[in-house]
Amino acid sequence: MDRRRATATVLVVEDDDDTRMVYSDGLGYAGYRVITAATGIDGLRAARDEQPDVILLDLSLAGADGWEVVRCLKASRLTGDIPVLLITGYPDLGDRAEAEGCAGFLTKPIRVKTLQTAVELLLPPLS
Repeated sequence: MDRRRATATVLVVEDDDDTRMVYSDGLGYAGYRVITAATGIDGLRAARDEQPDVILLDLSLAGADGWEVVRCLKASRLTGDIPVLLITGYPDLGDRAEAEGCAGFLTKPIRVKTLQTAVELLLPPLS
């Protein structure tokens, strides 16, 4: 197992229980420490408290939607530098994701291997 995976924490913010479980299980199986949140507010709290290495963020969330969560994350000195990968059902978000300071986006449905690879590419180098 890559040492970066063994020490990396990924926050998955996804409101669909089944999808959240698939992402969490797939990333956990690959060796990541995974924390999850079902709402944008819980995701913001988890990001602040846990300081994950990567955040996977669904855009369609109840309450605070994904865009609002991204703006809050990027405005905070505690979470502003954490790479955020958007998860969406909309395939044309490249320009907006970049403008909001996101590392990129993946379009649902997402294969677990694709998710694992995307996270691996976003991890900071070992220090």
